[in-house]
Amino acid sequence: MAEDTGGEKSLPASEQKIRRAREDGNVPKSQDLSAAWTLLVALLGMYFLGPGMFRGLIEMASHYFGEGIHQEISVATFPALTTTALLRLGYILWPFLFLLVSAGLFINLLQVGLLFSTKAITPKLDKINPLKGFKRFVSMRTFVELIKSLMKVALVSVIVYFTLRDRWPELMNLIYLEPIGTAMAVGEVVIEVWWRIVAAMLVLGLIDFGFQKWQHLQELRMTHQEVKEESKQLEGDPKIKQRIRQLQRQMATQRMMQEVPTADVVITNPIRFAIALRYDMANMESPIVVAKGARILAKRIRDIATENQVPIVEKPELARNLYRNVEVGQPVPEDVFLAVAEVLAFVYRIDERDEKLNERRGSMTPGLATS
Repeated sequence: MAEDTGGEKSLPASEQKIRRAREDGNVPKSQDLSAAWTLLVALLGMYFLGPGMFRGLIEMASHYFGEGIHQEISVATFPALTTTALLRLGYILWPFLFLLVSAGLFINLLQVGLLFSTKAITPKLDKINPLKGFKRFVSMRTFVELIKSLMKVALVSVIVYFTLRDRWPELMNLIYLEPIGTAMAVGEVVIEVWWRIVAAMLVLGLIDFGFQKWQHLQELRMTHQEVKEESKQLEGDPKIKQRIRQLQRQMATQRMMQEVPTADVVITNPIRFAIALRYDMANMESPIVVAKGARILAKRIRDIATENQVPIVEKPELARNLYRNVEVGQPVPEDVFLAVAEVLAFVYRIDERDEKLNERRGSMTPGLATS
């Protein structure tokens, strides 16, 4: 399959891009589902809290338009009366209003999760660009939203029509009922229309929420170039990583060179390889490689060894074996231990360094000594 070229977004959004979009407040959310849920909670609230609120409103109306109408109203008393009326009205309605606010918070939390972001409401200059505004106006998203709105209006109209058609004879007789009876009959019709609309809106809302999530992921799709750029950001600039590795190698080489003066012997090829060995008979089971190098690095090891009077022994075959098979800090393998022991035994006879003489005094290993 040929790789996409240009700006075609053919790859799914990465976790990093989805997370950045969420931090910017760009998350999938269905307004239809929120509206349907709020309508459902309002319907339940009216069913359970409606009778109490209705009685409270009747009592309040009776007080202010009955007994209260005889109260003297003046400029001085009007603010107090208004405040009292508003407090009383709030006391009657607050459970229902609290229920609606809680429903709105719950459905948004259910869709979006816990998210605090001010970027979505931050003013952006490109939003006032007439050209971009026109593009958004004629975009596919706008067209889909228009179709959805027309479908909702049509659905509500059909529900209202069939509900009223079935109860039309009953509605025609409302003129013969008492006001209370008329209100109750109208309320029943409203409730019946209401729950049918809520049921339909919940189904549409769930479908719309799935569509919004799909559309959100489609809009966040990435091009191959975007994936490459994101990989660079996550893994770091290759040039910087290369520079870090270079510095690490330099530091490792520097530490290795500092160990050369402590070596017992440097085994060479004689020019191509150089391997520095150290053996502390009191603390080590076998000799270890403290430094090794080829070509230029081998020359540096030999130079440092010469400056510090470290014995240099030419053993081409042994040098090649140690360079290829033993890393710095590792002990020499058993298959070359005898050859290394012979070299060390020879070195012990010629090495006159005071620190090495003190280190070996009284602790010479029989296996490394020669008669």
